[in-house]
Amino acid sequence: MTTETAAERLEQPRDGRSYDLRERKRIRTRLMIQTEALRLFNEKGYARTTVEEIADAAAISPRTFFRYFPTKEDVVMWDEYDPLALELLESRPDDEPLAESFRMVVRETLSGLYRRDPERLLQRVQLASVPELRARFLEEQTDGVAAMASLFARKRGTDPDELSLRVIGSSLIAAVFVALDLWQRDGGKNDLLALLDQATDALAEGMRELQPSANTATTVEGTR
Repeated sequence: MTTETAAERLEQPRDGRSYDLRERKRIRTRLMIQTEALRLFNEKGYARTTVEEIADAAAISPRTFFRYFPTKEDVVMWDEYDPLALELLESRPDDEPLAESFRMVVRETLSGLYRRDPERLLQRVQLASVPELRARFLEEQTDGVAAMASLFARKRGTDPDELSLRVIGSSLIAAVFVALDLWQRDGGKNDLLALLDQATDALAEGMRELQPSANTATTVEGTR
């Protein structure tokens, strides 16, 4: 039995239909704009590149640029797998441990980006050090964990513990960032997925060694 990857799902029907022509065109246009933006960021630097220059390189107007990307930051943050993460989570077994569901969704999404276009992913990861983008990456992390928590609640018919979800999700995302950082430091030469597996395995091993607090029975106000 083969496992469908995120890259394959991008080309496969959703709800029994293929991506409609308009959606495929929008994805292609976004990828084209992003390609030109990443090239200019590499040549001139993020801060010194303007939206007008990106639009000119992509042979579109600034107004058209903003139809696809609300801000210059968004042209770095966006990828075509964003809508698939929650779909992948929805497909996980209802009785699967939260941490394992998070891990599989994160790995499958990153695997799609890596296998489809590793150079594009590397360029985006390298931009994470830009001060203007660092806060946005953290914001995206928080929003992603919150969205997954909401889906868990709907899937299981109960409100999962918010503190546990945020700790589990944030810890796994931190492991992803460690793997991405090591990967980009080496210029993308190492196997990113192998680094990711090492990072998440290290997290799992470390958590096994961590002893529960003697105060775990105490409920902290505000986490109910």
